[in-house]
Amino acid sequence: MQIPITRWPPDPRQPQSFTEPQITTRGDACDWEYVDVCVFLTSVVMLGAVLRLAIAYHLLPALALQQPTLLLQTAVLVSVLLAFYATLKLRHGGAVWRALGWTLPPARYLLAAPLAGILMAGVVSLVVQSRSAPAPSITTWKLAVLAAALGPILEESFFRGCLLPLIARTSGSPDAVILTALLFAFFHQPPTILHCACFAVSGIAYGWMRAASGSTTAAALAHALYNLALFACQQL
Repeated sequence: MQIPITRWPPDPRQPQSFTEPQITTRGDACDWEYVDVCVFLTSVVMLGAVLRLAIAYHLLPALALQQPTLLLQTAVLVSVLLAFYATLKLRHGGAVWRALGWTLPPARYLLAAPLAGILMAGVVSLVVQSRSAPAPSITTWKLAVLAAALGPILEESFFRGCLLPLIARTSGSPDAVILTALLFAFFHQPPTILHCACFAVSGIAYGWMRAASGSTTAAALAHALYNLALFACQQL
């Protein structure tokens, strides 16, 4: 399995499709490296330090990080997303979003991605309930703003849009899908092995969707519908 990415600007001599050229050859739009990932993660750490300073100087409530409001969560996600974009744009230029795979996938994946997300959510919900494992509790507004919108955009941009192609250049496509799925699971700090497995399996599904469709958009659709369906299952 090879993972495609769209070059920008396109080569007029080549027929345009969402599966050409392969991502193991570097793109023209945003030729990122591991150092770019480190720069971005450093900016995230700095943002965390700023929030802690704000708490220390009583600009934010003492429990702001443990019990963040919807506004704070949204502000943090937007800030991290902008930091990610700025890192790639300032260091490499080009059409960043397109280079990250935010392109329209083939029509079949526009249908398959949401269905895959809903199906995975149903299976995960049944498995978690059968093991009497605790499920995360979120409100409808938090779900709508974070779990179904900003969350998938940020996470898929980083894990499947940036990190997966980068690892694929050095370790191969199958390894890249698995490694990014494991990092995705670790990032969510799952409380149990079961939760970790659920995150890893869903991460593999998103990675496969990115690889098969050539589009991060397809992975994000599956991710968003997974979150929505999982929340709906928790309310039953």
